[in-house]
Amino acid sequence: MERDVPVCLTIGSSDSSGGAGAQGDIKAFASVGCYAATVIVGVTAQATSGVLGRWTLPVAAVVAQLSAVLDDLPVAGAKIGTTWSVELLAELGPHLAGLAARGIPVVVDPVMVTASGSWLSDTGRIRAAVARYLLPNAVVVTPNRQEAELLSGGGPTASRRELAEAIVAMGAPAVVITAGPGETGDWFFDGEHDEHVDGPRHGNGAEHGVGCAHSALLTGMLAQGWPLRLAVPQAHRRAADGVRRGLTHLGQAVHPVDMLDLPARRCAAPIANGVLW
Repeated sequence: MERDVPVCLTIGSSDSSGGAGAQGDIKAFASVGCYAATVIVGVTAQATSGVLGRWTLPVAAVVAQLSAVLDDLPVAGAKIGTTWSVELLAELGPHLAGLAARGIPVVVDPVMVTASGSWLSDTGRIRAAVARYLLPNAVVVTPNRQEAELLSGGGPTASRRELAEAIVAMGAPAVVITAGPGETGDWFFDGEHDEHVDGPRHGNGAEHGVGCAHSALLTGMLAQGWPLRLAVPQAHRRAADGVRRGLTHLGQAVHPVDMLDLPARRCAAPIANGVLW
């Protein structure tokens, strides 16, 4: 019997600590029943304390990966994360437009700042490129508070409503801004309706990868036909659950989220007569 498993593509960077980036997306896709394909745009030497180094792949290598995936797999949803260069975005733009024209949902997670505060993009040049090449092809854009300020040009005194409305004015059809310091829940704006997506904030220090997981969860649910307004609160709840289950024994700084409930999946070693087989 053939099983229907949607394929979701992530375009982003590698996180050597395994909590965020493409590694985090793979786990988040799996948690909602999707098969993950990856296009790696760069490699980071990354720990839970931050990014220690980063190296960008040649644009030709990124495009070759993307062509290999799109020529072979029935991609049902795509997410683009780390945006490291204008040249890369200019090359990816037409490919994303092609996906959007076929009705394949594209989620843009404009990763510029990690949970530990590390900067991943040259924001001055990237802002205009995101507006030109990514926003018109997106179904939804999912910045965190800092990234929303950078994209919109708004300051720390702006409300999330104001930031979301400014990003939609730049060309995004819908925006979800995740919580910043002192905020709870997400803020959703689809060009017509504002909504505060309320939810708990778990103060256990396990937030490494939560932003990546959130946007990947959204991608996975949209790929399975969820309406955006229903997928947004569900993605928030599932991402929050990943924080609640966070692997607080791992890492010396911002601990990784757990999207797969890993302790429940451990395989106990078989024992016979008190001796390991």
